[in-house]
Amino acid sequence: MIGRSRSIPTVFFRTVVRERRRLLMDLVQRIDDGRRIDLNESERHYLRRVLRLRVGDQVDVVNGQGGLWLGTLEDVDRLTLTSALGSPQRSEPRSGCGLGLAVALMRRDSDIWIRMACELGIDWIQPVLADRCVPQAEQRPERWQTIVRESVEQCERLWAPIIYPVVPLQTWLTTMDGRAAMAVTRLSATASLSEWLQDEPTASRTWLLVGPEGGWSQTEEGLVKSGQLSGVSLGMNILRSSTAAVRGAVELVKWREAQQN
Repeated sequence: MIGRSRSIPTVFFRTVVRERRRLLMDLVQRIDDGRRIDLNESERHYLRRVLRLRVGDQVDVVNGQGGLWLGTLEDVDRLTLTSALGSPQRSEPRSGCGLGLAVALMRRDSDIWIRMACELGIDWIQPVLADRCVPQAEQRPERWQTIVRESVEQCERLWAPIIYPVVPLQTWLTTMDGRAAMAVTRLSATASLSEWLQDEPTASRTWLLVGPEGGWSQTEEGLVKSGQLSGVSLGMNILRSSTAAVRGAVELVKWREAQQN
């Protein structure tokens, strides 16, 4: 008698590979001769409590200036790089076509546009004081630096954007390097941002200036009428300042990627 065959279940074994997370650190100031780095309280909490790393686990360490190193958690308070400071695991040069966002201070939502600008790839961030900035406008430079650090670690870029101190618009214009366009809504016959980017000669730095919730004053719009700044449109709709900053960042990065391909 021929017995009925019995199927044998197939068992699949899956190897779980833990993705290495990143830490942004000022390595020059913190590393000792033995390639060791003492962790601060925030870093210890992040590695041990949030990521649940153990002694012997590894993380990627970036310096925000184009370099990446592999680090090993030696104990609860210390990280050791596997290579010398001058021998990163990865490195990349800064883009020759830098992008900047100069945005007027707003009452809220600064955290949103700064985080998104960082993740998208903006290189320089300049908060400015415009005529119609509200007195309650946010000025939280320490919080903004924390957002940049978290965003660099999350989006895995090797170059961290620079956030400059808050300055009046006129002060920034006297020191601004490169070419700049002002996002406007009420001036007629203005090109779109994408058209301006294509038509203007490429500079080492390209800036977009975004106004406050109350819009630009007549004096500030006069900078466009006088030719000191180019006026550009971000579309037919009137956008919130934070939305306009993100929309502009997308256009800038999209244009740069097309230039580099």
